Amino acid sequence: MEAIKKNYSLTEQTCDETAELIAEFCDKVGTDNKDALRYRLSAEECLLYWMDNGLRDCRLNVQMGKFLRTPYIQIEAEGRALNPYSEENEDYGTYTKSVLVSLGLDPEYSYLKGRNRVRYRIKRKPLGQLTQLAIVIVSAAFIGLLGVYAFPESVRAAILAYLIDPLYNTFFNILGCIAGPMIFLSVAWGVYGIGDAATFGRIGKNMMLKYVGLVMLASVCSAAFFPVLGPSLSGGGGDGGQYESISGLILGIFPSTIVEPFETGNTLQIIFIGIVIGIALLYLGRQTSSLARAIEQVNILVQFLMEIISRLVPFVIFLVIVNMIWSGSLSVVATVWKLLLVLAAAFPAAAALFTLYTAARHRVNPAVLVKKSIPTVLIAFTTASSAAAFGSNVSTCEKQFGIDQSLIRFGIPLGMVMHRPITAIYNTLLIFFFANRFGVSCSIGWICVAVFISAIVSIATPPIPGGGAIAYSVLFSQMGIPEAALAVALAMDLIMDFVITAMEMYVLPLALINISAGLGLIDEDTLRSASPQAR
Repeated sequence: MEAIKKNYSLTEQTCDETAELIAEFCDKVGTDNKDALRYRLSAEECLLYWMDNGLRDCRLNVQMGKFLRTPYIQIEAEGRALNPYSEENEDYGTYTKSVLVSLGLDPEYSYLKGRNRVRYRIKRKPLGQLTQLAIVIVSAAFIGLLGVYAFPESVRAAILAYLIDPLYNTFFNILGCIAGPMIFLSVAWGVYGIGDAATFGRIGKNMMLKYVGLVMLASVCSAAFFPVLGPSLSGGGGDGGQYESISGLILGIFPSTIVEPFETGNTLQIIFIGIVIGIALLYLGRQTSSLARAIEQVNILVQFLMEIISRLVPFVIFLVIVNMIWSGSLSVVATVWKLLLVLAAAFPAAAALFTLYTAARHRVNPAVLVKKSIPTVLIAFTTASSAAAFGSNVSTCEKQFGIDQSLIRFGIPLGMVMHRPITAIYNTLLIFFFANRFGVSCSIGWICVAVFISAIVSIATPPIPGGGAIAYSVLFSQMGIPEAALAVALAMDLIMDFVITAMEMYVLPLALINISAGLGLIDEDTLRSASPQAR
């Protein structure tokens, strides 16, 4: 690309011409639209500052090009030294420079031979999420398969044990450490941010009832697959202990200490504490304004940390795929093929029903809903973590679906815990399958309890990788399934966790769309827009 060199006299007209020239240059080098606007506004402010301080009609030189393959913009104005980023410039000084630096748009000022010079190094437009994830998946699959044929099993085992597994576990330990506080703060601040107790009563109750109702409905509908997966029905009773366990699960929402839920990762208790504190802040109003402000600030801090952690997602995806190939986790598929076939029918059917219902209700093309959800679904699919996909989910709901931000900051963290229809389907079918495999005696009452417990445990499962291990042990013990089934279920979970999390992160925004529409908190034009908005 040829360098651009222009000479002007510094006037209002040449300021506009320079800004247009910068916009065209940024477009040619593929700069992100938001960054291009920032460069343009920064240059305009700089030129106006020089004009307002005695450099009007001075000679102005504008250069744009590439140096060592890095695009740059440089503007020079002849005259006395005037640093637009100095502390003397109260309107556009050090504060503005710090903002630009934090955005990665660090301007360089110098004064040489009677000329003020400001230079910007242009950031290239980053790869899109789909492109980036595709590269990571393909490269990980290549390295994984190459390692299978090129390295002895002992070498692969050593790499897994001393490098890949520790890195993988460290990432998800950090993620699990932040997931609990993130859910608590997001829910508490989301409830408080609704505005008042009356509005919460109108929105919060509606949302929670619909979330739980959809999970129960999904679990009930899954009972239709019992004749395919389950054993023959018996007429016996013996369901008393199972009925008693239901009350224990429900009462388990109340923690013994306020710290315990965060230590054990009990997300049902965390969400309960967050809602209670959020409601208390709403009712107390100004009396707790300082505490509410502190919660908001800590929430911002935690969300910032989560964004930083999310940048590591591509590297973790690489490790996960290599781990699965080298460890032979895929071999479990052979022993549960019948269950997988049923799941292959049940999961897409559930997603299709959610999509078609949402599309018909809002008169939007189903393909548009799917297209806008792909980035979030891929992150969830490749990390098996709704926490890792949290940032992308928020962005999609706000920018792609047009859902009001006040509803998003409450609805998504709440939905990550309470809206688990796909998990409910999986848990129900899993119980049926292992009941058949281990010859468990099943009655109509047994099926009813299985359906209910599957729904409750789905809501109580931590939204982090491996959270299903706790759920399976509870489900199997309550439904009389032997412990031998747990080992198979956990091995299978290594694979299914990715699929289930991705499906959950797909249907959650669709549920939020329908809830927000009933409350008048969605921009239907943004929702129907065929082209995904710039993130």
